[in-house]
Amino acid sequence: MSNKTDPKLQVAEIDNHSSVVTSIFLLGMPIAAIAATIYYSMTEPFNPWIWIAAVVYYYMTGMSITGGYHRLFSHCAYEAKAPVKLFYALFGAGAFQHSILKWSLDHRLHHRHVDTDQDPYSINKGFFYAHIGWMMQPQTYPANAAAFTRDLERDKIVYWQHRHYMAIAIFMAFGFPAIVGWMMGSWLGGLVVIGALRLVALHHSTFFINSWCHTFGKKNYTDEHSAKDSLLMAFFTFGEGYHNFHHTFANDYRNGIRWYHWDPTKWAIRFTAFCGMAKNLRTTPDHAILAKKMQMDESQVRAKLSHRWEVALEERITLLKQNVATAQAKWIHLKEEYQALKKSYSDASHARLDELRAEIKRARREFQWHWDEWRTYHMALKRAPVRF
Repeated sequence: MSNKTDPKLQVAEIDNHSSVVTSIFLLGMPIAAIAATIYYSMTEPFNPWIWIAAVVYYYMTGMSITGGYHRLFSHCAYEAKAPVKLFYALFGAGAFQHSILKWSLDHRLHHRHVDTDQDPYSINKGFFYAHIGWMMQPQTYPANAAAFTRDLERDKIVYWQHRHYMAIAIFMAFGFPAIVGWMMGSWLGGLVVIGALRLVALHHSTFFINSWCHTFGKKNYTDEHSAKDSLLMAFFTFGEGYHNFHHTFANDYRNGIRWYHWDPTKWAIRFTAFCGMAKNLRTTPDHAILAKKMQMDESQVRAKLSHRWEVALEERITLLKQNVATAQAKWIHLKEEYQALKKSYSDASHARLDELRAEIKRARREFQWHWDEWRTYHMALKRAPVRF
């Protein structure tokens, strides 16, 4: 391989394994893992450390998919240094979901063509198809598919992992767990529980993002696509369940935007940045998120009261939206002024900083009041009889 990269990868070179082999693996692995776990449990004494290690490895491999394959490589939602990328390449391979290059290609095509025939795992073809069915048949790509991953081909770690993916994946998915199990007293427990059983659980929790989160949940930001937010899936997928938000603001490094949203991937990325191993974490401006949220609220009300829509209702909704937007803009402006003044702090600016802190508190309360007013009115309209 040259210092830069080998000749550009062709789509055909992104090796699709035989659909028959893939089908046998996807359908046979759960049966084999459960049977082997039963055998292990019946033949060896209970070892809690094996099970604890399985949970830890579930998070390590799973978050290498969500924080690495997904948010870093597929969406470039932040930048990471080589050791972090190498970690994702190794432990992401342990999730046995193909190479970074192949995974990212499928995912970028999914976002570009969501809910169409060109979507690799379109929910319009059925729940089972979106879950695992799409991997159990030969895949075809558009003629320009290779252009979707040119940036990743130039990454030495991504390219290396793709070229040696199968060997890395087999070792990280089964060999490494067996070694860890052996160090804990049972190589069989490591192979079966940390390896196989963990892999099956991780597979289907990840696959549920493509199936469950395009079928069940809430559309909180837009109804322009089938993606839905699911708190249940967020718990099992390290924060990926806020899927309507993600499809609406795909390049945001967060999926759960509130501090209380369960999004371990977001927290891990922040910690990585705190340690100086990541930077340029991309976020969506608050005003853009709020605008989409209110637009979705309004569309839901319009859909319900379409035959009873009146000028007075239109004027009231417009006024409430303007109040929220104005209050938010004022709050944001004061916070920006405060941060700028704080950077150029001097004794003369001390009094102004105190004033700004008080103004920011008042602006936040004002914004919250207008937002509560909007939400109350919106919920009243949603709950009102159809003949409002």
